[in-house]
Amino acid sequence: MIELTFLALLNRLMNWGLAPLIATRTVAADLAALHRFLSEPANQLCLAGARAHDVGARVRPSTSQRVISVEILRGRRSVLWLTWILTAGRGATEADLAVQFETRGLATRLALALGGRRWLAGRVDAALERLAQICAQAAEEVVPAPVAADCAGRVRVPRPARAANRPAIRPR
Repeated sequence: MIELTFLALLNRLMNWGLAPLIATRTVAADLAALHRFLSEPANQLCLAGARAHDVGARVRPSTSQRVISVEILRGRRSVLWLTWILTAGRGATEADLAVQFETRGLATRLALALGGRRWLAGRVDAALERLAQICAQAAEEVVPAPVAADCAGRVRVPRPARAANRPAIRPR
């Protein structure tokens, strides 16, 4: 019993600060369009809000349409790993974003423990909010479907709102 407790504590100490940060958001976009958007490194940097010139992104190829792995670089060095997991729904896609630091040194763990994880969670939520806004704006700019025609080939013209609200029979 003591050995099991000791091993559990040792495991907890060794893995302290290594868990990824995971956030989820449902966005108004289909799976293919969202995959194309997130596969562009420039879009990844835009979502992350990166303003520094030496920050870059590299999208790792994946065989799955549902998973996108992104490496955030500072200069030539990897800093963060972003993993997007996309789940298609009815007219929307659920986007799960997992963020994990590349370095797992004591300084990184200490920074995460002293408020860095909360700061990073705020940045991840802001990135998902920007993605939702971009997808909503793209959905609003969709060209409307063509006007329906009846069986005789005549185009049905909808009545204006003013005419639709008038009663069909006027009282005398």
